Amino acid sequence: LPRKDAVRVEEMINYFSYDYPLPQNKRTPFRVTTEIAPAPWNKNKHLLHIGIKGYNVAASKLPPANLVFLVDVSGSMQSANKLGLLKSSLKLLTKRLRKHDRISLVVYAGASGVVLPPTAGNNTAAITAALDSLSAGGSTNGAAGIRLAYAVAQQAFIKGGINRVILATDGDFNVGTVS
Repeated sequence: LPRKDAVRVEEMINYFSYDYPLPQNKRTPFRVTTEIAPAPWNKNKHLLHIGIKGYNVAASKLPPANLVFLVDVSGSMQSANKLGLLKSSLKLLTKRLRKHDRISLVVYAGASGVVLPPTAGNNTAAITAALDSLSAGGSTNGAAGIRLAYAVAQQAFIKGGINRVILATDGDFNVGTVS
């Protein structure tokens, strides 16, 4: 058998194909694919694989989006596979935003603040500069960040649009409300 720490959950998850069949039309918003098999490590257990694929709407037909990213910049996010990876991912996302989309960045550590107020999605220079300015350090007051992020989301609310607050954290809240 391999060493216990050599088996990583993400490799088991990435083993599966995610090319699930699409729903036939908009009236069926998603399609479910299931598969069940005996667990190879316990004959009394089974593994259930559930795949869900949503109806694919063309990007040109999506309503405007108001996305507020609430980013944990506390000391626990310092490693490259945390804040560094998040910054790279958000830069990739900005390539898909349109001029009528809005993106905001709110951060929290010991305190919270707005790094990027609601900004047009095609203003990649301002978005990239805001992302590049992020660095990690300090404690984690997630509750204050959440309150501020929702206030920013309300400020830029798009009626009939896609309005989301997206929390990016390693989950370690240790100041203020912690549970």
